[in-house]
Amino acid sequence: MKMKKILASVVALALLHSCDYLDVPPINIIQDESIFNSESGIKSYLTTLYYDLPVEDFRFTQQGFNVSGKGGARLPHVAGEAMCSTADDISSIGDGTWWGCWDYGKIRRVNYFIQQFPDYSSGFSQVFADAWLGEAYFIRAYCYFAMVKRYGGVPLLEEPQEYTGDLEALRVPRNTEKECYDFIAEDLDRAARLLPEDESLLGKGRATRYAALALKSRAMLYAGCIARYGHVDKDGLVGIDASFADHYFGLAYSAAKEIELSKKYSLYRKNADKEKNFSELFLADESPENIFVKYFARNVNAHGWDVYFIPYQYRGTGYSSGMNPSLEFVEMFERTDGTPANFAQRSQGVYFDDPADLFQGMDARFGGSIIYPNALFKGEPCSIQKGLIIEDGSKRENASDYESAIYTADDGQEYHIVGKSGCGNYSGNMTGFFVRKYLNESLPADEVLENYSEQHWIDFRYAEVLLNGAEAAVEMQQHLDSALIWINDIRDRAGIKLLTASELTVDKVRHERRIELAFENQAYWDLRRWRIADQEIEAKQYTGLCPYFDINHQKYVFEEVPANNYYYTFDVQMYYERIPDAEIAKNKLLIQNPYYN
Repeated sequence: MKMKKILASVVALALLHSCDYLDVPPINIIQDESIFNSESGIKSYLTTLYYDLPVEDFRFTQQGFNVSGKGGARLPHVAGEAMCSTADDISSIGDGTWWGCWDYGKIRRVNYFIQQFPDYSSGFSQVFADAWLGEAYFIRAYCYFAMVKRYGGVPLLEEPQEYTGDLEALRVPRNTEKECYDFIAEDLDRAARLLPEDESLLGKGRATRYAALALKSRAMLYAGCIARYGHVDKDGLVGIDASFADHYFGLAYSAAKEIELSKKYSLYRKNADKEKNFSELFLADESPENIFVKYFARNVNAHGWDVYFIPYQYRGTGYSSGMNPSLEFVEMFERTDGTPANFAQRSQGVYFDDPADLFQGMDARFGGSIIYPNALFKGEPCSIQKGLIIEDGSKRENASDYESAIYTADDGQEYHIVGKSGCGNYSGNMTGFFVRKYLNESLPADEVLENYSEQHWIDFRYAEVLLNGAEAAVEMQQHLDSALIWINDIRDRAGIKLLTASELTVDKVRHERRIELAFENQAYWDLRRWRIADQEIEAKQYTGLCPYFDINHQKYVFEEVPANNYYYTFDVQMYYERIPDAEIAKNKLLIQNPYYN
């Protein structure tokens, strides 16, 4: 079975691609029969391919995928959704090398399966043979999309390369960005034809026909935006001609429409309390909204979302407060009547008996995504007081802890200077807000630890598909009736005023996406594909809105404060990642992306 040739090929490719060959079993030096002639061998191989998937989940950071102990949430930070507070976190937004995903080891492994498995497929039922091959096409498309949205055009390899004594033959140039998106669409069409309708055949966490369609709706929406808002450079290695924009938007819309027409999915609506319903959908074991999910289990692949982001007062023995939503982001939420939140403006010069009063009457997704001052969490108000205003109007703040930081007033009354969860240098809270989405309120304090969290990552959910389809429709100015129904289905779940046809604009659909998909690692890529990141983030210092207790009025008053001392800049070169210099040094046919030379 060409054992020597395959082994030599591995050695040669190790010279060409910066891949870690130790992260998977040494499949290339095992007889093919022992892999492809048994169901267990095929499942083992596919398990490796699924592990390879570049899913931007709880454990994705600028250090890579499946990283433990780093806290995650870097993408919300660079999108301005939330500020990271721990010392080892980001103090800028990168240089074009942070979000790299140049890994042809993944591509080689899936190509090997696609090449070899058909020779053995007759030994299995057709339904399983089709499903397994469909999974491989889905995985290949997923991996290529992860690269293309970062780098633009990349070399398209449909078969595993074999070393025949000529290293030059293994060095291939980049394809155009358009060719790459067309290839992804073709792979997803193959996958959709071959994959089963639901998870009952292959099991939980495995791809289905609708996972392939969901990925197609996301990837083709990205391609449409590159064509409409980007520009062609390097002879098409980056950028797509504007004339193709509606073509790709049409593919995105059609994929979303097909999922809707299947009637297999719907928005999660199990709790009549709309705010609780929204927070619960990310923790539910079963949800009609989930299309493709990555599952986590303790002692297997658990993560640390809770330990890093839980407010200080609820922490266990580990960290807390690592991600604090910015005022700029939380003010994107609307009130139930559809008017802007305007928290800073509405609180200016106003005294509150309870700081939570400022945040009432909001879109249910606000309370379902954000922990605000005195919001109930784990049955206890989250105390986010930043300091005291004392008799002479001056402030006491920046305490080292909650318990011992006491101010004694002139009348002998004692006051805690800060809240149990800050804002103070002991708590890490920088903005007056915490992330609620994905936090597990039922997790006991002694289990709020690294690698103890088991929340599953919802990679594709029905709400995103509806947003993908609606955005594509509005970009094309076609199918607007469907787009309005989809957007209003999402807004109805949030208990917020529905849109009229005249309000259905590109900006409004984008805004809806920012709110619905907050902290789900979408916003950064959206800002990039819309080509507005350099405008929104340029010379940006983010802020917070923190309550002080005024002992003269015996009430709370809010003050807008800088979240940190940094000014963030997004340079236009960062619309594409820098191709690793080591790859270019090994392959003279590779051309670097614009502005990096």
